[in-house]
Amino acid sequence: MSELVTDYLDGALPGFARLRAHLHLFMCHSCRRYYDQMRRTVGLLARAPREAPPPEVEQHLLEALARHDSAPPGAHR
Repeated sequence: MSELVTDYLDGALPGFARLRAHLHLFMCHSCRRYYDQMRRTVGLLARAPREAPPPEVEQHLLEALARHDSAPPGAHR
């Protein structure tokens, strides 16, 4: 369920998969709690102000992503 919850929240699961997820959430307290936490998190993030990061933070992130993209598969940093 943890792999499907984002698609479930977005309404992106196809019919039968959505029904299975819905039934699982109805029966499984742990997954329902996880779903509720994710739903609240997504709601809070949707209402959060959208500010651009300071230029130095943006540059640092872009450099980190470039290093990540150029590293061989499986390399640890």
